[in-house]
Amino acid sequence: MSSKDFPPSQKSGETTPEVIPTKDQVFAVLKRFLEGRGFSEVRTRTDEKGLYLWDVKIKKEDGEEEYSYMRKGRYPEGEASKTAIHVMFYDADGMPTPGDEVARLVAGEWRFFDVNGKIKK
Repeated sequence: MSSKDFPPSQKSGETTPEVIPTKDQVFAVLKRFLEGRGFSEVRTRTDEKGLYLWDVKIKKEDGEEEYSYMRKGRYPEGEASKTAIHVMFYDADGMPTPGDEVARLVAGEWRFFDVNGKIKK
């Protein structure tokens, strides 16, 4: 996905337009991690600019994966310094194990990361 796929949103005085992905655009990125598996929505939040938070869970034989999209900004649910998607893993007993950032929106382009934080193509 490139910046031309996103409608620009610009506040007065800003020189670089803020890229705000739609839910469909975020879903297109999430599909990369879903790998055809079904998911359930945990929570979705929007504001006047659009989607700012979307948590989805994938059930697996040995537990669950939870992917969390958050747009850059400050919200009642938390604050994000960048627009990104993170993953958290849960074992069969529901105990969380460390996750990491798997995708980040940089200048209108999604960058993908492996579990070691290295950029993936």
